[in-house]
Amino acid sequence: MAGKASDDKALVAQLPEGDDLRFGFGANWAAYIKQHFSDDRVEISQRHLLRVLKLDDLKGRTFLDVGCGSGLHSLAAWRGGADRVVSFDFDADSVRTAQYLHRMNGSPHNWTILQGSVLDKAFVEQLPKSDIVYSWGVLHHTGSMWTAFTNAASRVNGDGVFYVALYSSDACTDPPASYWMEVKRAYNNAGTIMKRWMEWRYAWNHSIRRDLLALRNPLTYIREYKKERGMSFWHDVRDWLGGYPMEYAGHRETRELGSRLGLELLFVKAGEANTEFVFRPAGAANYWDHRFVDAPLRDIPGPFVNISGHAWRALLATSALGEPARLMLYEDGVPLGWPGQTADMIGRWGSGRYGVDSNGLVFSASDGGDPNGRQYQFRIDFA
Repeated sequence: MAGKASDDKALVAQLPEGDDLRFGFGANWAAYIKQHFSDDRVEISQRHLLRVLKLDDLKGRTFLDVGCGSGLHSLAAWRGGADRVVSFDFDADSVRTAQYLHRMNGSPHNWTILQGSVLDKAFVEQLPKSDIVYSWGVLHHTGSMWTAFTNAASRVNGDGVFYVALYSSDACTDPPASYWMEVKRAYNNAGTIMKRWMEWRYAWNHSIRRDLLALRNPLTYIREYKKERGMSFWHDVRDWLGGYPMEYAGHRETRELGSRLGLELLFVKAGEANTEFVFRPAGAANYWDHRFVDAPLRDIPGPFVNISGHAWRALLATSALGEPARLMLYEDGVPLGWPGQTADMIGRWGSGRYGVDSNGLVFSASDGGDPNGRQYQFRIDFA
């Protein structure tokens, strides 16, 4: 699902006037819990959550799950020791599924589940401000992504963090976002048999064929899919094909909206369909400051040499960069968060992609331009 955005603005999938299509997110996640729930998946979800937040546990912290879906990640936060978890979703099936997990775990008094919309400002203002406001893969499905983003961000405590994942226009390049919008509308209008065919066609094109050509067992990826966030391959395929309404967010515009809302970008994890962002209130001091001390910024000297397209080489030895997949590159003090890319991908797509080869660091500026004249730095063992 990689693809080139024509510019750095969101490729907005505005609903055509009178279009009331809406995917049954809650029904999909209810089926996921019924078929796949396990303690193992909760632990995987918890590990991912804590890894991105740079925490060992959530003890002493409050957690607000905006668009809780199945409730799996709320449960992971509660089991991670959160003092208070508040979860809500617009979809009644999602609320019922989260309530089911709540009952399965002894109906804890410090985990509350509500039904409501993040677009309802009056509802959101009644929610408690929290140390961690979390919304993974949700806000772009509301029909008004930036309103949802603004409302969710308003519930962050003064020294808290906002952890949000949004579908990326920078990653959705070939085919482009407009193609996927047509696919989503077709999927939601299709009958059951056609939907199953579209799911298998997607799996063939984006997973099975790739593995067969590489002489790998395609079932291995499907079976091990849960290892990243505890999710299910087929339910995520349905969520991707059916997820509507839908908007796409550019990295720069997400960061810029955060800045206008008084938020500082701490961390980015890009490269997949969803880009993960962690913000905090600008000027706040919190536990992230200790993480920055443990992984100090290191300067990258110029000048930088263009090698092809948007790709530039820094005069920095490979041995100085640590584990490539754990490298976090910064441009003028802002994390780019798109590691592990090949020189060809960097040159072709730009948008802050970067990678390490035998000759050192290859990278692109966030806007695809000439990086000379800007400050670049990196942290090792941080991504």
